[in-house]
Amino acid sequence: MICLCPRRALLAGVFVLSACGASVGSRVDDATTPRKVDPIHVVATRDGERLHLDAYDATELFSRSGELLRTGRCDEAVGSYSRLIDEFPDSDLVPLALYNSGLCYDELGMFLEAAAAYSRLIEGHPQSQDVTDALFRLAGSYENLEAWDDTIAVFDRLLEKPEDLRGVERIEVLARKGSAMMQVGRKGDARWVLEEAVRIYRAGRGVSPSDSIYHYSMAQFKLAQIVHDEMRSVDLPSDETLIEERLEKKAQLLLDSQRLYTKVIRIGHPHWAAAAAYRIGSLYHHLWKDILLAPAPDDIEGEAKSIYFEILGDRIRVLLRKAVVQWERTLKLAIRLGLDNEWIDNTNRDLAEIRKILYLKESGIDPGAKDGE
Repeated sequence: MICLCPRRALLAGVFVLSACGASVGSRVDDATTPRKVDPIHVVATRDGERLHLDAYDATELFSRSGELLRTGRCDEAVGSYSRLIDEFPDSDLVPLALYNSGLCYDELGMFLEAAAAYSRLIEGHPQSQDVTDALFRLAGSYENLEAWDDTIAVFDRLLEKPEDLRGVERIEVLARKGSAMMQVGRKGDARWVLEEAVRIYRAGRGVSPSDSIYHYSMAQFKLAQIVHDEMRSVDLPSDETLIEERLEKKAQLLLDSQRLYTKVIRIGHPHWAAAAAYRIGSLYHHLWKDILLAPAPDDIEGEAKSIYFEILGDRIRVLLRKAVVQWERTLKLAIRLGLDNEWIDNTNRDLAEIRKILYLKESGIDPGAKDGE
């Protein structure tokens, strides 16, 4: 019998189907473990004058469903699993059927249905050995639905029983919970949660050298992102008595965020290293934008205001050059690591935009002017 093992993918939103051996916690039937004997169902169908008989029990139906899932025929597999659940509600295989139904719905992009399947397993079969994995998958479905409060609630439930989590799993829960908190504006709480994930990894509590560094890198990246967002939130007023203090605060937050992004790069996970390298360039690009979009001092009016912004633009153009240098380094990193992801796409896009702005300014053309003006 083929068993699709109920192990979540390590990355949220990544779907993995594989036959699984005992070394990775497969859920094959153990002949030495007593289990209920499921009844045999016989279904008769007629094709013209010919009568077809189909005899099966829950194990046979689970095997057929698993073959559909293994070969990527998820639309058919969900129907087959539903049939098992409906016809054999007392079978020991129902929790597995619910779990694998959730996998299929996730693959089909039907995240509400996936969440319902995982929830039915969790609430209806609380003693199942698959509950913890189902909670992880349920959180992933909620993340895909951008149902952040529900996501946080699932992670809180996982953290209620820390003894059920290995060190690397606890780090995953904290990193993803912190990220969800950021989505609903709870950045103060998120910072504490993400720092806890980083502390656990660095302390080596329940973490082995062979464990994934993905969520440790993610937690460190999100901490840098919080400081990055704080830098963007510092307003630059038109009051000259406040502008110097605000600029100093903004510059310090930029340096703090850059330091944290640099830590991510040093951890060495390719995805998050590329993301952090891109974001360092973005820090300078964002500071350039924020300064340029800030209002002119109150005592500057009329034509003098245009001259002010022209001089200001010339003086802060160095920030764009710093962004270009950093993004060129990001692309070199991508080539070395063979990366091709959203962060590299963002780097190419923003680099082209800034190069165009610099070229136009150095050619004496206003980048904001329309053609022919």
